[in-house]
Amino acid sequence: MMKQLMILDEAFQTLNEGRKLINHTLDFEIPYWKEKSQKVHINIQITDRWLTVVIAILLMIIGLQWWIPQNKSTTQLDNMLVQMPNRNSILPASLPASKPINDVFSYIMKHLDENKNEIPQTHQEQRDNFLVQKQLLLTKYLIENKASRLDKLSDDKLLSLNQEITQLFIDLVLNNVNAQKHVYSYFTNNTDLNKIETSLMEQAKFHVPASIKLAQSALETAYGQRIVDNNYFGIKDKAQKSSLTTTTEYYTVSEMKANRSIIISSKRVIKNGKILYKCIVKDHFAEYNSPWHSFRSHSVFLSTNKRYSPLFTKGKNYEDWADKIGSTKYGGVGYATSPIYGEILKKIIKRYHLDLLDF
Repeated sequence: MMKQLMILDEAFQTLNEGRKLINHTLDFEIPYWKEKSQKVHINIQITDRWLTVVIAILLMIIGLQWWIPQNKSTTQLDNMLVQMPNRNSILPASLPASKPINDVFSYIMKHLDENKNEIPQTHQEQRDNFLVQKQLLLTKYLIENKASRLDKLSDDKLLSLNQEITQLFIDLVLNNVNAQKHVYSYFTNNTDLNKIETSLMEQAKFHVPASIKLAQSALETAYGQRIVDNNYFGIKDKAQKSSLTTTTEYYTVSEMKANRSIIISSKRVIKNGKILYKCIVKDHFAEYNSPWHSFRSHSVFLSTNKRYSPLFTKGKNYEDWADKIGSTKYGGVGYATSPIYGEILKKIIKRYHLDLLDF
């Protein structure tokens, strides 16, 4: 915003100087055909009224430049999905403001452990029912629109299909998994963003499995209980232009040494039989104008970064994606440092049957 204000100030100064210079009678020589010329006297005056109009136009242009999201890869349909920005941390009403969830990783592990003995009402028969109904929808849209593949559907048809699949998934699956209230709300509440619908759209456009996107966003935000600056995927700000944010990371010895500049404190712990160091760190994380921009940025981040290209050789198998996305120390591409990051993703996906959304 400071840059826009400086530009506006310079514009005001230029207008005032210009006003002084051209509030006079000016002589112009206007060339005519056959190299003839004629002097024309023009009297130009800039009144306060016209100066106000010019300033108003400048303010409107700068305002639009500031508020409209700058994303050249968006389409008109994408912009329809963008919700109003909310750049503040989101905490549930039941969670004391003095105790924000900084360690989302431990929170998710505890949550899954507490619910491991729950017996979901969704059985194989219900999974099969959803898959059959989903396939019927896919076939219907392809036939009606004379398309051979989903990526051949127009954006509005694809959106309509994704909306129907989303509702089908909620009705036949999520309503039968005994999810805790805040978990169910995270996947189904569309106040800021319809996460399932958006994940399906991103899957069609960027080939990132919807199950992986939803599981990562759930893990990185503790099912929406810690969202800072609309960052749903823990993506760092390499330019370090954002403010510092305190988080908890789990490092190996070598990773702890490599990140010592951002570590405030560390503690040796054992997670799933592996020796790790629980570190409180302060680092720069990406900031987004809306939740949708975070979901789109995640797709672009994975699909355009050579480091993550091995993920796209795994097809649509979420287990292969989860196994490959973790720590480089254990053969992963290094999206996350934790050696059990992939295992947690798989547990979330299995617990809520998110793999049914992959196609």
